Amino acid sequence: MAVVGFSSGRRDSYDIVIGADGLHSGVRSLVFGPEQQYVRDLGYLTGLFTVPNRLKLDSWMLGYVEPNYSAGVHSIRNNSEAMAALSMPGDRSDYDHRDIRSQKALLRKHMSHMAWEVPWLLDQMDEAEDFYFASCSQVHMPTWSAGRIALLGDAAFCPSPTSGQGTTLAIVGAYVLAGELAEAGSYATAFAQYETKMRKYVTATQKMGADNAKHFIAQSRFQVWMQQQILRALPHLPGKALMMRKTMQIINGIDLPVYPKMVLNLGT
Repeated sequence: MAVVGFSSGRRDSYDIVIGADGLHSGVRSLVFGPEQQYVRDLGYLTGLFTVPNRLKLDSWMLGYVEPNYSAGVHSIRNNSEAMAALSMPGDRSDYDHRDIRSQKALLRKHMSHMAWEVPWLLDQMDEAEDFYFASCSQVHMPTWSAGRIALLGDAAFCPSPTSGQGTTLAIVGAYVLAGELAEAGSYATAFAQYETKMRKYVTATQKMGADNAKHFIAQSRFQVWMQQQILRALPHLPGKALMMRKTMQIINGIDLPVYPKMVLNLGT
């Protein structure tokens, strides 16, 4: 049994413990050591928050880029609202992940010079109740389990926002881990199989995220111009279908196992 102590002073015993508590995982720090050993920054900070859909976006996204900075808005909730994303250079040393007020101040300090809809977005940010701020980082660990404790999602293998696959990895990982626990005769076997079946998929997704980060935000006006020309030309490039297939091979890079015992349990 795993004995768990809570901040309240309460202690309980559990068969297994799963840490799915994000990039700054407390479970990971307690069991495997400080996050500096596992978290790699890719050089950017991003704030996300909900805003009114005043641009009338219909299942669409608009973006605006200046050297080293970017802003984007895409519609959500059947186009009734929109999600804003503000990005700038930086890493985890530039902010306290618990201090939302200082995170908003950091974005305002560095991005208030921008044109387009950015001044309005910054004003909306001040009122946003769902504001989320994070570094563009990845988690690389040699193993995702120790004894009766295992990690899942960003806590184990965050691929960074530039991969666009963090939620997908977490959901697929949860499915595989649950399936292996349902099928295996022991937690040790389940944890080992979970890692064996997920590792290649995670590695490919993290590589995509790291590669995308290299071009995430243009660093000069010339690079901004070049990005715009490439985006305009992309629909007409002869190799676009091959590029899309390679991307989809990464995104769909795992054949999901079927777990009869888990299906049976869900049916009951």
